[in-house]
Amino acid sequence: MKRILCIALVIVATGFMARAQEAKTEKTAKEYIADLSSSTDEKTLIEAAQWLGMKKDKDAVPGLINLLKDNREAVRMESAVSLGLIGEESAADALNEALLNDPNAEVRYAALLATMRIGSKKSAEVYLQAKEKDTDPFILDLLAKMEAKAKK
Repeated sequence: MKRILCIALVIVATGFMARAQEAKTEKTAKEYIADLSSSTDEKTLIEAAQWLGMKKDKDAVPGLINLLKDNREAVRMESAVSLGLIGEESAADALNEALLNDPNAEVRYAALLATMRIGSKKSAEVYLQAKEKDTDPFILDLLAKMEAKAKK
């Protein structure tokens, strides 16, 4: 009986220690925001962008805007997605720029979706420019659907 009690106590104590360790290693919003400007690791940048976007952390907007200029497509795309999730008007100009000029169609598409979510009036003219300039069929299709919906 004592042996079973001891084993049960060890199992319970191990569970508490594991939970305490998990809580200790979880990053704060400030640490994720710091990662946006201090890390060069692609995985770290993407993880920070995703976390901050899910939390809709408005303090992350300047760092995420800066990442729209990163040389890695996945980082730029996650930054655009996160800016859309946060939904701050202050990100509209940078996202409009990405929509018009990013060399990667997936990043442009993410920027388009983000601007749609933000709903900035600044983007209306950019949509017309993108419709004339872009060659990606998915972007052109979404722009055409947006135009048709606006006409109704």
